[in-house]
Formats: sequence, C-alpha cells, structure tokens
Amino acid sequence: MIRVAIVDDHKLLIDGLKLIIGQEEDIEIVFVAYNGQQIISQLEEDNVDIVLLDIDLPVLNGIETCKVIKERFPETKVLVLTTHDKGAFIQQMLKAGALGYVLKNAAPEELVIAIRKVNEGITYLTPEANLTLMNTLRNEHNQKQTFLPELTRREKEILNLIADELTTKEIAQKLHLSENTIETHRRNLLSKMNVRNVAGLIKVALSRGLIK
Repeated sequence: MIRVAIVDDHKLLIDGLKLIIGQEEDIEIVFVAYNGQQIISQLEEDNVDIVLLDIDLPVLNGIETCKVIKERFPETKVLVLTTHDKGAFIQQMLKAGALGYVLKNAAPEELVIAIRKVNEGITYLTPEANLTLMNTLRNEHNQKQTFLPELTRREKEILNLIADELTTKEIAQKLHLSENTIETHRRNLLSKMNVRNVAGLIKVALSRGLIK
C-alpha cells in the first residue's frame, strides 16, 4: 500500500480527496493535517510514503514545510497539490525537494497517476505545470543571453586592451595608471561578466558585442 498524508486547510477539499483516493486499492490515507507544523508533528509519530502538500498553509507555508520534511524525513516524498500555476512556485517547490506538482484543477485520475509515479521516485508534473516550468526556464535563459552588463568608460577601455593581449603592466603604462588600479578594474570586469578568468571574459564580451 502507498501510505499518503494530506495537508490542506480546506476540509471540503480533503473530503473530496478522500473520496478519490479511497477508490484506489493500492493507496491509503493514513492521516490529514491542516497546517505545516501539524504535519511535521504527525510525521514524527508515524511516517508515510507521500505527503500531498498544499502551498498556502497557515502556521508554516508549503515551501518551508517541504524543506523541513526533506530535512527530517528524507525518505518521505512530497507531492504538491495547489492552485498556484506560476513557474516561480513550481521552481521553489522542486528546489525545496518536492518530487511532483499537480494543479487542483487536474482530473482525479491524473492525481492518482502522480501519486503512483512519485511513489516510484519519478518526478511528475502535470502537463500544464510542466509547460509553465519550461516556459519559465526558457525565458530565464533568454534573459541571461541578452544581459548586457553596465561598464564604465574606463572598464570598456581596459576590456579592449585585455582583448588586444596587453599585460597589466602594459595597460598601466598606456593609460598612465598604477598596476593595482588596473587589477582592480580587471577584477570588477570578471565580477560583472560573472566569469572566472580572462578567457571567459573575452568569450562573454565577444558574444555581447562589447569588444571589436
């Protein structure tokens, strides 16, 4: 039997879930909880295979509850059941350790499939949630690709000299600055470009059209 706990602060929803899950011979509801702190206390007394977890919970929200569950009861799997269909929520719950994400408008049979998949250790997102997550990740990737760091006039000047393969000493002499000042600008450039070395700096600068 797949032992399930339900965490939601709406009794009407819990009653509906009991009816849906109660029809399955291989799944049983061990207990229910109405807030995050309550489920944690109950798990200390009697563990389950899956916690069916809402995000909007009193006392301790679903994201924090998920983190605590995975920290204290790592073998317990978390399946999110929520109305939140934004990519940010999906990302946060997966990062917190959830293995599945189902929207409350999903068909009953989809929830049952999700429970069985998550019980097997398979990450399961309903098609709608999966599409939302993919679009969110794609947008984040595009934003990173088009990101243009704001460089000062001096930083742009030094960047182009670095691209011309001048050493710190040669750049300092050319610009009539100290070598320490050039090294400070170099470190600032690496930080702004989010790279570790000059090779990475040149690669990013070329891709962004910051050097000729």
